[in-house]
Amino acid sequence: MALLGNIIWFFLGGWALFLLYALGAVIFFPMFIPLFRLALFALWPFGRDVVTRAELDRFRQARGLVDDSSMVDATLKNVSAVLNLLWMLTFGWVLALAHLLASFFNLCLFFLIVTIPNIGGHWKLIRVAFLPFNKVIVPSKVAQDIREEIARSRLGI
Repeated sequence: MALLGNIIWFFLGGWALFLLYALGAVIFFPMFIPLFRLALFALWPFGRDVVTRAELDRFRQARGLVDDSSMVDATLKNVSAVLNLLWMLTFGWVLALAHLLASFFNLCLFFLIVTIPNIGGHWKLIRVAFLPFNKVIVPSKVAQDIREEIARSRLGI
């Protein structure tokens, strides 16, 4: 089902969004690899999901896989905050607006049925487009397992 959704997504404008993300990755060339991963995610978004580094840290704590790299984590958070700010002021708002307009356009074409899943795909990508750093793209099943484990640890189950 994800393959069919990705094919429809591609033909209904996923390729154009990929080009916008790739342009941002080329301009922000020091951060090309993580930004190009986001471009690939914008090209084929179904079957994958985004989790934050904070969710991954809580998942590791719940599983007892905590390491002592607090200095590295603090530095990474500070650098990611600066990069998120620069991205948000340059390409982030443009891409988030493009996803918002594309979701509105897909909503206007809801009678075609095939555009309905694309609305959710665009909403999923808005938060990644606006603040892409400190995000990890994982398969949807893994993201669901991470969120369930975090919920279980909060409830003490």
